[in-house]
Amino acid sequence: MEEHEFSGFIAEHFSAIYRYAYRFARDTAVAEDIVQETFIKAWRSSDTFKKDMPVAPWLFRIAHNTAIDYLRKKKSIVFSHIVTDDENNEALFADTNIDIMEETIAREEKETLTTAIESLPVHYREVLLLRAEEMLSFEEIAIVVGKPLNTVKSLYRRGLALLATTLHLK
Repeated sequence: MEEHEFSGFIAEHFSAIYRYAYRFARDTAVAEDIVQETFIKAWRSSDTFKKDMPVAPWLFRIAHNTAIDYLRKKKSIVFSHIVTDDENNEALFADTNIDIMEETIAREEKETLTTAIESLPVHYREVLLLRAEEMLSFEEIAIVVGKPLNTVKSLYRRGLALLATTLHLK
């Protein structure tokens, strides 16, 4: 891959890889380090990438391994937090049709869901978030986490069941 092609590649995938790294580290500087190392590794191994394969699982797998390696080296990093994008992705506009009570309830429900997801063991949380937020298929998630497809499907089902129990839906 040429240098100018790679800069476009980085621009295209940066935010998804950053979100993924930040979920592990819960620290901006550490997430940036993980992202930088991920793209360095991707650049170095770009000649071994199979052109007929999808890029996202390959890149997420590199990010996954990089984050795990980083966390093994830095055991003081908290492993159980996820990113909430409230400040970055939500904007409130003056609209007379918005019911303040509904908006408050929706925010509380989102906070409850975020807290419940944070409480899940990392192997469930990772699969649920890759599926829901990154819209990866089960096959792609299996590549990212390095587990068999049926294991990923089981982790997803069990994670949803545990999430439902945590939220008192069962």
